[in-house]
Amino acid sequence: MGSQISVFRSLESETSYSQAYSAALKLWPIPYEEIFVPTRFGNTHVIASGPANADPLVLLHPAGCGATIWFRNVCAFAQRFRTYAVDTIGEVNLSVLTRPVQSRQEFADWIVDLFAGLQIDKADIVGNSFGGFLTLNTALYLPDRVKHIVLISPAATFVQMWPWIWHFFPAYMSGSKRLLKSAYDWIWQGFPIDPCIAQLRAITSISGVPHHVAPSIYKDGELRSIMAPTLLLIGDHEVIYRKEKAFHRAMRLIPHLKTDVVPNANHNAEYTAAGHVNQTVLAFLTTCHD
Repeated sequence: MGSQISVFRSLESETSYSQAYSAALKLWPIPYEEIFVPTRFGNTHVIASGPANADPLVLLHPAGCGATIWFRNVCAFAQRFRTYAVDTIGEVNLSVLTRPVQSRQEFADWIVDLFAGLQIDKADIVGNSFGGFLTLNTALYLPDRVKHIVLISPAATFVQMWPWIWHFFPAYMSGSKRLLKSAYDWIWQGFPIDPCIAQLRAITSISGVPHHVAPSIYKDGELRSIMAPTLLLIGDHEVIYRKEKAFHRAMRLIPHLKTDVVPNANHNAEYTAAGHVNQTVLAFLTTCHD
């Protein structure tokens, strides 16, 4: 394995992030174990909860928070599943990157290694934002390894994120703390946020340097090839794109699709409307499994 590639601009920011992550992990409501899984791209940090012999459920987080964002969901999910909240390699989190992920195929290769390390044959996968993009990517490249998928406001995937580009990208490129705060506040839409999660987000936006491909829009043929039963959830306060356009294209192309508008939720519906999301996701997965 090669040498570590830092996803932080300085040792100080890495230390601050680690402290904020530890504080966020204190919100985890049930027992857990932390695992580092070796992959060809580096050691991937995973928070595992739930019965060891239960069906596996993999959780892929949005950019900016790491796997701790799932603390409002894991108690419900772990009643039925062995849950693996994964720190996506190349993102700003506790995973240790040694080789950049440079294509969607390489993200699939990373999943292969991750599943091997966790001894997973097939799994259900839930992903939000960038994690949603990766969830669909896994169903596309590794159809035999995926049971069912849940996409929560997936980044790009179905439609271009023009509003996000107008607000966030200029702020990120400028490095302005004021503009970045304004951009994140716009995405968050005024919903309450725990201080430790807000701190993770702040450190990521100012001091993080992700090393991976950007989310993109999947072609019609790629979406038509998705055979896994799919649930698409988008919050009613979504702003990165028009949810109606995303729903329309998904419903037109994905063969086995269910959709739901999450009430009183922003881009991170699993956090801001956890009760609704937990109930909807479990009903979908339970019906599929039964």
